[in-house]
Amino acid sequence: MIETLANWGEFLGGVAVVISLVYVGVQLSSSVKQSRVDSYTRIAELWTQWTQMVAASEDGARLFYKGTQDFEALDPSERARFHQFLSMYYGIVDTLMIHDRAGTSYDKETYERHKNEAYALFKRPGVYRWWQINEGRSLSPNIEAYVWQRHREDMAKD
Repeated sequence: MIETLANWGEFLGGVAVVISLVYVGVQLSSSVKQSRVDSYTRIAELWTQWTQMVAASEDGARLFYKGTQDFEALDPSERARFHQFLSMYYGIVDTLMIHDRAGTSYDKETYERHKNEAYALFKRPGVYRWWQINEGRSLSPNIEAYVWQRHREDMAKD
C-alpha cells in the first residue's frame, strides 16, 4: 500500500513537472511574440521619424531628392543634412538586418522589400557618390557589405 502511494506520488510529481514545463513554454512563446511586436513597433516609429525628417518640409524633400541625384551639387551645409538623412535611413535598414539575423524579424517579405529599396537608393548617382567619398565610414559593416555585394553582382550581369 505504501509502495503504491509512493508510486502515485512520483507519478503526480512527474505530471506536475510536465505541466510546469508546458506553462513555461507557453510563457516563453508569448514573450517572444511580444518582443517581435515591440520590435516591429519601434522600427515603424523609426521609419516615421525618418519620413518626417525628410518629407515634413518642402526644403527637406527637395534636398533629399537633389542629393540623391547629384551629391556634388550640394553645398557644405546641404551635404551635412543629406549625410544625416542617409545615415538615419541606412541605420534603420541595419536594425532590420540585425533583427533578421537574431530571428526576431517580423516579416520576411517586408524585410526583403526594405533591403531592395536600400539597394535601389544606393544606386542613385548622388548616393553612390556620397558612399564613394565616405566609404568605410558612413554605412555599418552589414549595410556596406550588402550593398557592395549587390553592386558587384549587378556589375557582373552587365
